[in-house]
Amino acid sequence: MGNLQNFGATPKVNRAKNCIALAITTALLATTGMAHADNLLGNGRFIATGGIQSLDGAAGGGINPWAVIAGYGTNDQIDPTASFTNVTLPDFSVNQLGVSIGIFNRVELSYAYQTGTLGSNVFGADGKVTLPLDGVKIGQSVFGAKVRLYGDAIYNSDNFIPQVSLGVEYKKADTSSNALVPALNSLGAGVKDHGTDVYLAATKVFIGGFFGYNWLINGNLRYTKANETGLLGFGGINHDSYHVKPEFSTAILLRPDVAIGYEYKGMSNNLSDAGLQQSSWNDVFVAYFPNKNVSIAAAFAKLGNVGPYKNQNGIYLNTTVSF
Repeated sequence: MGNLQNFGATPKVNRAKNCIALAITTALLATTGMAHADNLLGNGRFIATGGIQSLDGAAGGGINPWAVIAGYGTNDQIDPTASFTNVTLPDFSVNQLGVSIGIFNRVELSYAYQTGTLGSNVFGADGKVTLPLDGVKIGQSVFGAKVRLYGDAIYNSDNFIPQVSLGVEYKKADTSSNALVPALNSLGAGVKDHGTDVYLAATKVFIGGFFGYNWLINGNLRYTKANETGLLGFGGINHDSYHVKPEFSTAILLRPDVAIGYEYKGMSNNLSDAGLQQSSWNDVFVAYFPNKNVSIAAAFAKLGNVGPYKNQNGIYLNTTVSF
């Protein structure tokens, strides 16, 4: 059991949104004292086993959720987390604020808000080239829930049974602060401003499984019609159906508080008939867990083509706090 301690792994507001966000925030505040005391006493799951708060708000890696439940709570504990994420790309950046709560290491609830402004840095012979979506603000809310179905990524390390969780994410564009959907539809994209993703995640940890280092592998199947995870709307002209897309993450613990890894996220190409392209996402990351209360992650993210913008490769930064 001592080896387990070395484990590590690792962006017009309506009434419904306010109510759900308030409920999560209230739960976070109500449980902060209890969770903080548990961490000081060393209780709960081992350090880094909650991952970080990913883009979309669920616990996991940088761009993909994992089957793990947010925070460090065990079967009789409630654990809140909060995070800030920034993704800086050549032609735009995205900021995300998120909160989540893990309940009895069985259920996770999360909320994330993402915002940014599109803009091209492409220059031609006569100066800056203006692309169709330049100056358009993007923003969306993501309401998530995840339930652990069976298995335990850590305590089942002596067999090949993974931890398996089922997650759902409802995503809604913030139409009060941006004109993304009208701008896309003026180009003939035919997108909608909301959608729901459903994913099945399986996470397995091999203790000492990679040349003596602890090794995490995670695979997801996501049922979605989101464009760039919803940042460019949902569906498209002649492409309004859902598709199953694969996601993959792996991380190796170099020492008890440092992990490195790789992630892949499959994307649909719903906007192709409007002349807008999408590429699958990749990143390589490093995560640092100085203690149970904070984690810091940085990654080189390769997003490729994002609508009219080419070669969108840049830096991903995340800070996640567990109370």
